[in-house]
Amino acid sequence: MSVPEGRRLIVGIDKGTTVTKAAVFDETGNELARAARFIEVLSPRRGWHEEDPAVSLRSTMDAVAEAVAALPGRASDIAAVSVSGHMTGAWLLDETGRPVRNAIAWPDARTLDTLTAFEASPPYEEYLDISATSALPGMTMLLLGHLARHEPDVIARTRYFACAKDYVQSFLTGRVVTDPTDVSLMPGDIATGRISPRLMELVGAEAFLSRAPEVRPSGEIIGTVTREASLATGIPEGTPVANGLGDAISAMLGTGVVMPGQAVSVLGTSWLNQMVNRYLDDDLRGVGWVYPSPDGEHWIRCLAHTAGAGTFDWAVRTFCRDLAGGAASDFAAVEAEALASEEAGHGLTFLPYLSPAGVQAPFKDGNVRGVMLGLEHGTTRGDILRAVYEGQVYAAMDCYRRQGDDLSLLRLTGGGARSRVWRQTFSNALQVPVELVTTSESAALGVAILASVNVGIWKDLETAVSEMVRTVGRVEPDPRLAEPHQEAFDRFLRAQAAARELFAGFGRAGDQGKD
Repeated sequence: MSVPEGRRLIVGIDKGTTVTKAAVFDETGNELARAARFIEVLSPRRGWHEEDPAVSLRSTMDAVAEAVAALPGRASDIAAVSVSGHMTGAWLLDETGRPVRNAIAWPDARTLDTLTAFEASPPYEEYLDISATSALPGMTMLLLGHLARHEPDVIARTRYFACAKDYVQSFLTGRVVTDPTDVSLMPGDIATGRISPRLMELVGAEAFLSRAPEVRPSGEIIGTVTREASLATGIPEGTPVANGLGDAISAMLGTGVVMPGQAVSVLGTSWLNQMVNRYLDDDLRGVGWVYPSPDGEHWIRCLAHTAGAGTFDWAVRTFCRDLAGGAASDFAAVEAEALASEEAGHGLTFLPYLSPAGVQAPFKDGNVRGVMLGLEHGTTRGDILRAVYEGQVYAAMDCYRRQGDDLSLLRLTGGGARSRVWRQTFSNALQVPVELVTTSESAALGVAILASVNVGIWKDLETAVSEMVRTVGRVEPDPRLAEPHQEAFDRFLRAQAAARELFAGFGRAGDQGKD
């Protein structure tokens, strides 16, 4: 497909859990316009997380319309549209693509008891063999099993089950399809990229098998903007729509991470550590999540460790109340203290496992707790802060070192990426270049990049990424610190093993004394 000269704008839509966004990019990745709308969360029962799909769709289309209208006279320059959406959950649609009940989003916890029992049963091993991915209460197949048991009447009214982006795409094109990235977290069969009848049977969702959507390759042109969608958005009727991606993968693509050995860490509440791999390592079976890459050539493994912003906030509240009022967002004051301590040479080892959830990756342990080893009379506040920075980096390093490919490049995003101490520590500990991504809308940019290839603007993903993704603040590793960090990381792993043994069976705080 060739794109007429001048028609080189791309609309990327990011249907989020609480906010939906739309952005218009040019062929070089410049964000020309952006708009957002809030998504109303419905909680008819405790632990439930639903939304009215029709209301959310209107909000999404309003965001698109606002972004397009911000560029008067340029709607005709739009070459393609693509959609990113929060993954898993359950959108049940009828023959016309209209919802038959409220959508259930991924944070929903109604299947938690069912999942706990399932994970302790023999069939769970077969589930892992098929899916290669850890289970969550809000996964599509578990939710379908729940609905089959508790709302069986909904089965007859359902023609398709789908995910968030699929519903938005169905409005744009009149066609209900999904892609392998969303299938991977429903989950489906990781080997084929298809929905697995056996897996649906294992979780009691087989009644919905005939309601499965068609699975088409990520980025494939699945249709064009309908007249109704054109009136709602301002995008010209007939504009190509490229099959989108689950948001974890689109956000990764939007950071420019596409080749084996490349990775991105999202430094937020939890730290999401995602890496492109040539093959899957069985040592991590059942830990984290596995997706196919956008081009279907490689694998992406996402390992989320819970030692994120909460751990850093704890350190600032506990040790730095006199610095900027104890504000963890004031990196400069805290970093000045940490920089006064020798990197990888302060003698402390910090295990950052403070979360009530315990550790979820690269291993699962609900009992292990945070530990600070090596304290002496001469230990300074700067030493403690430096140990906290390094302990969190080593937890991420643990995630990357257990994967199949050697890490060659790390990109950072999220609030913590603003910290120069974290950027330099990542680079020195892992001995790879570290870059900060400039875009704030990586998921929308990711699907725009994908669409640009499939409408012929760029020849392949690697070229598109090189043209459309910008980074700043590249940090190169200091080779003199490779050995000190390796020695410190080895101590971290030994301390981790000892702590897991020490705390085995203790339970978390607040669990003591319970039957």
